Amino acid sequence: MEFYKKFEPLLHMDDGEYSTFVLTGGRGSMKTGHACRAVLINMMQKKKKVVAFREIMRSIADSLYAEFIALIDTSFAGRGFYYDKQKIYHKNGSMLIFNGLKDLNVNSRERLKGLANVDICIIDEAQAVSKACFDVLLPTLRKDGVILIAIYNRVSEKLPVEETLFLNYEEMKAPKGTYFVEVNYPEIQHLGLISNRFIERAELVKKHKPDEYERDYLNKPKGMFLNRVVKYWSDDNISDDIQYVFDLPFHLSMDFNVDPMMWVCCHKTEDKLFVFDEIVIENATTQDAVNELIQRYPNHQNKIILNGDASGDYRKTQSRYSDYAIVQNTLIQYGYNIQIDIHSHNPSIMNRVRAFNQLVLSDDGKRRMFVHPKCRWLLFNMKNLKYKEGTSQFDLPSFSQIRSDKEAKFLGHIFDAVSYIAEYYWPITMI
Repeated sequence: MEFYKKFEPLLHMDDGEYSTFVLTGGRGSMKTGHACRAVLINMMQKKKKVVAFREIMRSIADSLYAEFIALIDTSFAGRGFYYDKQKIYHKNGSMLIFNGLKDLNVNSRERLKGLANVDICIIDEAQAVSKACFDVLLPTLRKDGVILIAIYNRVSEKLPVEETLFLNYEEMKAPKGTYFVEVNYPEIQHLGLISNRFIERAELVKKHKPDEYERDYLNKPKGMFLNRVVKYWSDDNISDDIQYVFDLPFHLSMDFNVDPMMWVCCHKTEDKLFVFDEIVIENATTQDAVNELIQRYPNHQNKIILNGDASGDYRKTQSRYSDYAIVQNTLIQYGYNIQIDIHSHNPSIMNRVRAFNQLVLSDDGKRRMFVHPKCRWLLFNMKNLKYKEGTSQFDLPSFSQIRSDKEAKFLGHIFDAVSYIAEYYWPITMI
């Protein structure tokens, strides 16, 4: 099994020289794959309890589970590993579990303190983990010999992972006992471990999105727009030529927040999305919004396709019906032809962001997402929705900020609505 020389210390994590391994680098650096291989090798050698973290884990899909299973089914086939839908085991008693780190509240941080007898803690996408979570997690790793592996992409020049682990990136220095290394794909390209498809895509991004290339592929944050969720939005994505057409399929993509309720009205082709209207109502119910839709478009002749938040398909405690059932039943009552296209579970936020950004400006320089200028709040989000610095979390307003800025509460929800439809029809497969 080949192991790149800069990652080889991971193979000797039980030797005692290092208790912390920090791997940084851009996309295609194979840092995550090497860490996963090293963990599996260590689990084979001796009974170990391993916890793999990411910032958010709403489901097992939002974890390193898929990466580990792919290795077990190929390179580690027949080596004593087996798994269920939540955990990975080895015949010697080793176990690998998956968890989320997001500090939504004090209680979620308190749960981290319940971790005990962990031998290896691996944090993927550590650039997104807050200082508050690190401050709770690190003191829990008190067991003698416990290993911490942190993997991150340097999306900002100021990151909690570097602050809490006392990393000096500029000089690539770290405290004694910490192995700190950076690898980027050009360094390992000659080894033949990276596909031609990956290289071709990297070259396209380098040509059309140079700031993004610097950050995502070379690990060097650069450019004033990189903390914007929609990085390459421009006037070229706005067109007053977009028209509602009564005999084309009508896509209605919905987010079911109450204040405000925010829906987008779209037409689509095989490769393009056209948003011709938005329905934005403060302090509204789902019934209020669907009534507004009927008032605006009373004579639609083709089908209406419902897209959006998968959680809207669950029955609510205050109603006998799900939000989708309310919309569907009301529209059918008024003679509309209805189709529902939603996932069984919501995709991750980052998958929606990637899909949407590819419509706004693809890696090959094409724009496939267009919005009518009357869609005030959608356009407001394109320029004002940002990440918290150094994280992959949306920087959404607090209640006090909303009280002092009436426009602040319109951030986020309409982006959710439009990104659901983007990801549903044009999902991104990461290379």
